[in-house]
Amino acid sequence: MRSGYLSEFGMAILAILSILLLLVDFTVPLELGWRQLIYSADLIICFIFALDFAFDIRSEKDKMGYLKWHWIDLLAMVPAYAFSLLETLTIISAGLRSLRFIRLARFLAVVLRMRRSKLLVTGQKPSKRGLLTYLSAASLVSAFYLIFLPDLESIPYSNYIIESILSLLILLVALILSEFIYILFVSKIDDLHSRASVGRLVKVVFILLAIAAIISFIFKELIIFVTSFGVIGLLLSYSLAPLISNFFAWVYINVRKTYMIGDSVKIGSVRGIVTDIGYIMTTLIEIGDESSFWSVTGRVLTIPNSTILSEIVAVYGSRLSPVRVGAVTFNLAYESNLSAVKDMIIRCVGEYIRPELENMRQACESGGCAPMFKDVIEAGPRVIFTPEASWINVTVLYPYPPSKLVRSMSDLTEIILSEMNKYPDVVKFPIGRSR
Repeated sequence: MRSGYLSEFGMAILAILSILLLLVDFTVPLELGWRQLIYSADLIICFIFALDFAFDIRSEKDKMGYLKWHWIDLLAMVPAYAFSLLETLTIISAGLRSLRFIRLARFLAVVLRMRRSKLLVTGQKPSKRGLLTYLSAASLVSAFYLIFLPDLESIPYSNYIIESILSLLILLVALILSEFIYILFVSKIDDLHSRASVGRLVKVVFILLAIAAIISFIFKELIIFVTSFGVIGLLLSYSLAPLISNFFAWVYINVRKTYMIGDSVKIGSVRGIVTDIGYIMTTLIEIGDESSFWSVTGRVLTIPNSTILSEIVAVYGSRLSPVRVGAVTFNLAYESNLSAVKDMIIRCVGEYIRPELENMRQACESGGCAPMFKDVIEAGPRVIFTPEASWINVTVLYPYPPSKLVRSMSDLTEIILSEMNKYPDVVKFPIGRSR
């Protein structure tokens, strides 16, 4: 990173200062001394921009390619005083408008130079790219409004155009405030998924407040506003009922934490891994059933959030259920040495699940799972004998991660059966194939 004024931080601060100076020049009637001071400061900033541009293009091997993508930076080097001087000399209205467009382009160039600063949009702290984007857009809309307001007032239906521009500005201000709230407060939430959900909820609240403010701004008469709002509300509630129900289901999912990003779930007949919980839809990467070892099919599914209100939701993921209980059953003859069989099975299963036990413990501790899951993990494998008419069912129950459970049942069947066949005097199977 370059030091001094040529560093990324310095250039970003200068770009922000230049934007503020341009806004003051556009909006505030100043005395001659203050205006000259602003023009002098702006001229110094433009000179530093020119030095930074020269330094960058000198260090680039492909200078024409650099100019192709950064030509607009040249406009950031044109001082505000030059526009003021040309505007006093221009007597043709078309030429005056063209100068205003160039002035707006210079404003755009400075905004882009600020937003491109790597120091402000990357690093260990929460990303500020969204905030800079909304600030940039708000600055451009404000500049356009202030520069071309006299022209806008002279065209037909000017009130609608001006109200549309100001409405857009209100919405951008609401988005800026939501980003500030996210950076100052929401970003302090440790859990990644909760942070994303709360961040979305904050943005929705500010957007709804902005919409209310825009409607109040446009409908200045209270009676007209209330009547229009009631009619619009009835129409929306009828035509957008599915969207509204999906949105409130989204709120329910996030408040109750029904499932979260990364969970393996079954919603109705659909199985998948949750990759996104949107305002309207939940996105899943589909996984198969037990017969396919819960493998990923490669298909991306979207289901309405309201589905959870009418379907059974099963969560197999590591957050709520970091462990599932597997079961493998054998039929043995009554003549078998059941005590030796029990020790044999527990030894085989214990060796097989040992590499996963610590992972399950850590997942349970970090995910805050229910105490029953901790008890299942600590209990380890258990053997249950169930007598039948002609044989004894020997079932081993053991904890294992949900994503690997079915494969483990296949592996353990092979391992245990191979071990049993080594000791025919201890393990005896029923005669016949009817079992």
